[in-house]
Amino acid sequence: MPNIFLSIMKYDYGDSQRGFSYEYNNLYLPLCDVFGKDNIYLFDFFTLFKEKGKNEMNLLLKEKIESFKPDIALFALFEDEFDEKIVNSLKGTTNTVVYFFDDPWRTKFANYWKQYFNYFSTPDYTMYQRYLSDGNKYVFFTPFGFNKNIYKKTNVEKIYDVSFVGGYSPLREWTIKKLKSNGINVNVFGRGWNKDKSWLTEKEMVNVINQSKINLNLSNAQSYYLPFLFWSLCSYKTVKDLLLLRKTIEQVKGRHYEINGCGGFQLSFNIPGLEIAYEIGKEIAVYSSIDNLIEKINYYLKNENEREAIANNGYQRSLKDHTAQIYLENLVNKVIGEN
Repeated sequence: MPNIFLSIMKYDYGDSQRGFSYEYNNLYLPLCDVFGKDNIYLFDFFTLFKEKGKNEMNLLLKEKIESFKPDIALFALFEDEFDEKIVNSLKGTTNTVVYFFDDPWRTKFANYWKQYFNYFSTPDYTMYQRYLSDGNKYVFFTPFGFNKNIYKKTNVEKIYDVSFVGGYSPLREWTIKKLKSNGINVNVFGRGWNKDKSWLTEKEMVNVINQSKINLNLSNAQSYYLPFLFWSLCSYKTVKDLLLLRKTIEQVKGRHYEINGCGGFQLSFNIPGLEIAYEIGKEIAVYSSIDNLIEKINYYLKNENEREAIANNGYQRSLKDHTAQIYLENLVNKVIGEN
């Protein structure tokens, strides 16, 4: 079994009160499942960064890698916590890999950091093809997938007609209000929707997905729709939120795999690349506009057999092809196979 050094943020945005991070649940735990916990060295860089400062954290990083002598060192970056010279020096010690999450819209960040690693990965197929066409030989296509030990089908009673789990954004608020004004009861869960800015635990999110007849996966970047723009001008806060919006490009997200991995019926905004992961209309349903979304919701609420068939097809496809365990095993084996 290979030895793997994993440098990630252990807690959600570095805050232990918010629970474990996406990286911990969907990189560390699946790697432990595949290669064994004893073969994984977890380096919580952000906690060390806060406690010891940038310089000491980076020196400790170099010391640990040189001592552990891993076959592969996998990094999930946040902002500018790492020292470029130290990271670059590690390329001669082990196979360094940077795992990008948001390179379709953090393009400048990704292009800057990938030069300091032996390899890099992208979850986005369009970006993968772009990297290849630009002559990047050391890139791997690694979709998010889902941790099969967290996101599960539970066969509980469906108590919600329609639900959405995700963070607040002006476009999503407008979408939810349009649905409700058309008589659709939508249950909303996630950060920013309530004054207390509460969020669901992983277990609570799995319950909501399993308890929902329709799980929405709403756009968070397509903000140029004229009716929405006219609506947004009525609120200073909304205009401010739009001006501060960093994400302007859609991508297939972890939530696409998580919903289907729980056996939930998913109605998603039609994002380029989604058709690579799931067969549209058979394993996942999509919408293209607010009017189309309203139409699709009403249709699938009335057609339970078709809805459940799509949910089951998406669930089976997810277990077969899209677990984080499968994707991370493939990534590690490809990197080691290159050497």
